[in-house]
Amino acid sequence: MAFFSVQNLKVHFPVRGGWFGRGQDVIKAVDDVSFEIERGKTLGLVGESGSGKSTVSRAILKLLRPTSGQAFYQEQEIFSLTERDFRPLRKDLQMIFQDPIGSLNPRMKVGEIVEEPLCIHFKALTRGERRDSVAALLQKVGLPADAAGRYPHEFSGGQRQRIGIARALAVQPKFLICDEPVSALDVSVQAQILNLLKDLQDEFQLTYLFIAHDLAVVRHMSDDIAVMHLGKMVEKGPADAVCEAPQHEYTRKLLAAVPA
Repeated sequence: MAFFSVQNLKVHFPVRGGWFGRGQDVIKAVDDVSFEIERGKTLGLVGESGSGKSTVSRAILKLLRPTSGQAFYQEQEIFSLTERDFRPLRKDLQMIFQDPIGSLNPRMKVGEIVEEPLCIHFKALTRGERRDSVAALLQKVGLPADAAGRYPHEFSGGQRQRIGIARALAVQPKFLICDEPVSALDVSVQAQILNLLKDLQDEFQLTYLFIAHDLAVVRHMSDDIAVMHLGKMVEKGPADAVCEAPQHEYTRKLLAAVPA
């Protein structure tokens, strides 16, 4: 079995409608999606806004309840786990969020933000050991030595995303969901963050689910690509094959939208 896999995932949301809200319809945000990722590899999940990409990521991390389906992490089914049983796995499964501003607590110093996961998952560490770990993490992601004592608003967008990456790495994860990690950044900064993610993957043998709407970015990052449209997975395969010989009309439209 693959390192991480999803089978027949559905996430449906009931919506009231009609006269006086008496009727009820269903929004099929994710409708029968399946994929697998090998250890140390990257699956790129691509599609326009509203295609269901981020809903997939939140279901995987049990941040919302799936309607049906299964997810397996190292052969262990995780959707059926209670929150208590799933908690030890949370340090293995981490997320880098799209918004490097909104995902960081503006009232906490950077050192506290990166240290917080260590306090939760590595309670045996001394305060000095946690601070040493934070300093090493900030250096690893390319932030200045004095970053720990400063607040998120004192940094650029690219630097804030580096803080988010350091926080995700703090608990030594094995699987990272990168949810549109560069879409809010300038093009010149995007390349730096993408290269950092690739370097970290090589160094720590990380497995990525890389989510984006830009097919060129996804191709650069991914071993395999899955294309989502209106909650369904319409195409998947090796990155080069999907980009050079797309089989679905929607994939061809995404490719046509990539700047020359």
